[in-house]
Amino acid sequence: MKQSRLLPIRCLALTKDEHLDILYRRMNVEKMTLQPGASIPSTVDLRVLKDAHVPSHILAVFDIPPSEWEPSYSPILVPIRADLHVRDFRTNIIPHSPPETPYPIPHVSTRPSGRFVTLPVVPLPVPHAPSIPLLFLFALGLEQRSQLLCCRLLPPQVIGEFPALPAMAQLMGKLCSDRQLTDYIVFNQGLWKNILFLGPRDAGFVGIVRTAWTVTVEARRNRQRVAAAGMPIDVRGRRSSPVPNA
Repeated sequence: MKQSRLLPIRCLALTKDEHLDILYRRMNVEKMTLQPGASIPSTVDLRVLKDAHVPSHILAVFDIPPSEWEPSYSPILVPIRADLHVRDFRTNIIPHSPPETPYPIPHVSTRPSGRFVTLPVVPLPVPHAPSIPLLFLFALGLEQRSQLLCCRLLPPQVIGEFPALPAMAQLMGKLCSDRQLTDYIVFNQGLWKNILFLGPRDAGFVGIVRTAWTVTVEARRNRQRVAAAGMPIDVRGRRSSPVPNA
């Protein structure tokens, strides 16, 4: 079978928080989160992990209107470099700064001790907040391990059927429970909507997500067709053959 970026050697499926952890490390700063119910600050101070390129901004990413935030809700704080974003995305989401505005420079602090950088915070409403860390990680070229992408979008057994998309969709419908299939649908659809909203330039990355979303949609259609046929469902969400009438 033809090899592809969709066929990783070893599957590593990470969560949104783990993708965000990697993104912060690639940006050489310590991860920061907002307390639930806290308002979005205008700036934040991040600890610098090593003397290298640091972010220029922090995006406060959310997919729920602020007027509807529950006390437990908090936006996702995502580090970004303006120069990389301009290079790798078609949509400009970072406000223009005056021509002579200096790039954020780390400074030494005694309380707490260490090197910190003060960054402006940009509120950013998006179609799907949980998939933004993965999108930036790959669209900005900060992560090259394709298994971290592929194994978040599709089950590993399904990836192994590439490039036969009908077989991929059929296998996905058989392997996934209703809950699992719904989780893939929500995430892949959200990631695809973010791609349409932000316009990443990496055609390879966009192609992988498009393929995964196409397979997921067809797997859902297959599941709906089976359900419409009235076939009983087993504990894993798969339909079994109907019992013949006596």
